[in-house]
Amino acid sequence: MSIQIFQDAENMVPDFGNGKKNKHEDSHFTRQNVPKPNKRPALGNLTNNVQARIQPSRAAKDKHKTAQGRNTQNTKQSFKILEDEPARNQKREPPPSVFYEALSMRKDSPMILSPIPSTDSFEEIKLDDIDNAAISDIDVNADIVFGVPEYAQDIHNYLKKIQVKYAAKPQYMRKQADVNTNMRAILVDWLVEVSEEYKLKPQTLFLTINYIDRFLSCMSVLRGKLQLVGAACMLVAAKFEEIYPPEVSEFVYITDDTYTSKQVLRMEHLVLKTLSFDLSVPTCRDFLTRYLLASGAKEESQHQYLAQYLCELTLIEYELVLKYTPSMIAASAVCLANYTLNNTSWTPTLEFYSGYQMIDIYSCVSDLHKLFKNASNHAQQAVLTKYKSPKFGCVSHISPPDCLLI
Repeated sequence: MSIQIFQDAENMVPDFGNGKKNKHEDSHFTRQNVPKPNKRPALGNLTNNVQARIQPSRAAKDKHKTAQGRNTQNTKQSFKILEDEPARNQKREPPPSVFYEALSMRKDSPMILSPIPSTDSFEEIKLDDIDNAAISDIDVNADIVFGVPEYAQDIHNYLKKIQVKYAAKPQYMRKQADVNTNMRAILVDWLVEVSEEYKLKPQTLFLTINYIDRFLSCMSVLRGKLQLVGAACMLVAAKFEEIYPPEVSEFVYITDDTYTSKQVLRMEHLVLKTLSFDLSVPTCRDFLTRYLLASGAKEESQHQYLAQYLCELTLIEYELVLKYTPSMIAASAVCLANYTLNNTSWTPTLEFYSGYQMIDIYSCVSDLHKLFKNASNHAQQAVLTKYKSPKFGCVSHISPPDCLLI
């Protein structure tokens, strides 16, 4: 069935008889005559004393033409493989002995993550408790379809309860023999630029960092393969979150052909197996949207962009990501954004819907304030440069408060 589709796709290219070549031939001809650049790692040489790195290539300008030109030869090769091996599509049931052997191996596999910790102390927030005039109902004007006002608070309670299950292991970097926190910061900085090049959703970036940290918690990685891990994790996150995710060839291209498509796919398989296919995980973005609504922030306002900027700054800091939960980071970002712009920190409505009191998040707010003040002096500047754009209200130009009086 698939062979016939491939054949029809190639034969259906019309010939208008005017001497003009079709787009497939033009792109393929152009790609063949362009000299290939010298291969280089897009992150530079990862060492313990990294001074500078080369910026990633501009890979998303004419995505469809370049991808089409690169993939013409690969399409023909895959067609030949399908034609030579028609029996590949047939379903084969494994013998019972092999099946039970696989189950026994999985039982003792070191890739199985720890079970969800006890959450008996978690206190659910119920909308029936709204009896204070100072607390406003934020779901009254929510969109009936996408805002799901009937289930919004139950969804928040569930995400807050399971966020600990999908966290990376504490101090996992101590078990990494060839990778350190500085290399992780460089990788995250590069992934921020890649997400901007391909205009990926912010949630895709947060999921990518979560997958990387959880993968590094379970597997030892050589520094030469760290960028491959990052590219594979972003590929998985894009497939999960985006409508049109970048193709595998694009991830090969942005690494300047440092890795092959086969290596990216193999790493993708290993990442999925290590994460046990647990891809739907709560991140800061899931909590940030609701907390901004509770704070009264308007859509596409400086208030919203500043809170997003503070959340993305924490992605580079290994210690903050492991020390605090995503919901606490989101609540602290909203609190610091309120204090910076409006000189108000925590309101009864925010306290009610987040479940955090000021005393609970004060430590996280203090650490986030220090990060906000030192952002311009940080070695990695991708997040700061991103939020200098008018698209995000130029919020990285906003001066942080000198001290916290909250």
